[in-house]
Amino acid sequence: MNKQEDIYKDEFIKNLMKDVELEEPSDRFTNKVMDDVMQDWLAKPIEVKQTRSRKQWFGIIGVLVVLGLILLGTDVRTLVSDLDHPFFTQLDKIFLTPINQLLNGVFVSLSKVPVIVYVVVVAMASLAAFDRIVNKFLHFR
Repeated sequence: MNKQEDIYKDEFIKNLMKDVELEEPSDRFTNKVMDDVMQDWLAKPIEVKQTRSRKQWFGIIGVLVVLGLILLGTDVRTLVSDLDHPFFTQLDKIFLTPINQLLNGVFVSLSKVPVIVYVVVVAMASLAAFDRIVNKFLHFR
């Protein structure tokens, strides 16, 4: 559209609207609209999902590591297998023996890794921790 047509449309709309009178809403209009909005909001509340924080994840991982160390260190499997109750026998067959074998396999395979790998991992973790501490210190100021 060119500018000349816009001027004619504007004049046409002005001529069309000059005879129309504006109506005032009733006194309760705002209250009624706000009541409707509130009813819709109450009918469909906003759900906020709680995510696990880093501290919670570290706690969960820590508990799992401690349980793994307890299973390996105390050899719970042999203690349970000595009991003559059928429940403990099934528990040993289904749960404790596979976990014990898995953890033993993991630790045997980790013991075969060269020491330099552990040195590099510890060095990288130390650098990452140092970087994080320095960034927090710089952003704090």
